[in-house]
Amino acid sequence: MKALNLVSSLVLIGISTFVFFSSLSLGIGKLQNPGPGFMPFLASILVFALSVFVLVKGILGEKEGPSPLNRKRLPKPTLLVVAILAYSFLLDSLGFLISIFLLLFAMFSMEEPKKWPKNIVISLIVVILSFLIFKKWLGVRFPAGIFSI
Repeated sequence: MKALNLVSSLVLIGISTFVFFSSLSLGIGKLQNPGPGFMPFLASILVFALSVFVLVKGILGEKEGPSPLNRKRLPKPTLLVVAILAYSFLLDSLGFLISIFLLLFAMFSMEEPKKWPKNIVISLIVVILSFLIFKKWLGVRFPAGIFSI
């Protein structure tokens, strides 16, 4: 696994360096008025820093944790990817509020499956807060969906 960490971190360092210079050519703008390259610029710095951290950890030979490819650890990430894909397909038809509620409920239920009433309440609170912040306060338009909510 050590060789995989070294190779993947070197590849990600290269990709993040390419994205860094590409975002500079797009123009990053200023913090108050970001340009089109601002978010890729920040993302490339983050990926670069994390890749260097993994590279240094791999070179120093620190003990690694359990393998992420363990069969017992794969169901939750797989279900999360399926839930996010379902969200992306249902967003236009069901609308933002219903689809994000279903996604959040699925995510919370993956972690605590026996506490579904709590998961419903937390999902509702997050949906209501996101609606108030983004729709009412910031004026962001969400996909209305089938119910025009």
